[in-house]
Amino acid sequence: MKRSCGILGVGLLVVSAQLLVAEPCRVIHGRAILYSGDGFLEIWHIGTHHTFFVVDDKSSDLILNYIPYEDDGHLKALFADFTVCPTAKYRKGASQETIVRKVQNPHVVLDPFRSGALK
Repeated sequence: MKRSCGILGVGLLVVSAQLLVAEPCRVIHGRAILYSGDGFLEIWHIGTHHTFFVVDDKSSDLILNYIPYEDDGHLKALFADFTVCPTAKYRKGASQETIVRKVQNPHVVLDPFRSGALK
């Protein structure tokens, strides 16, 4: 009895882990921005109208390690190649929930249009 419960428990863990990722992981070239007013961390897939929003702390920490926090009112953007693993199915016109597994070729820039630097 104990053995079958253990096997069932392991099986449920494997299935639940697979359900976390709704689509295959892929590498995209994008721009990540943390909107400080509401703490919304979003990645725009460059060349598309599609955005992803980060749903876990590990992914947020991975991205925010590259973006220096300076209380100067200027928004910073991280351009990079992100390995994203969507946790929700694609819906046209909606930002897609995702987990970020890797950040490659990072480049941080001041976002002049959203930071108020072009006033």
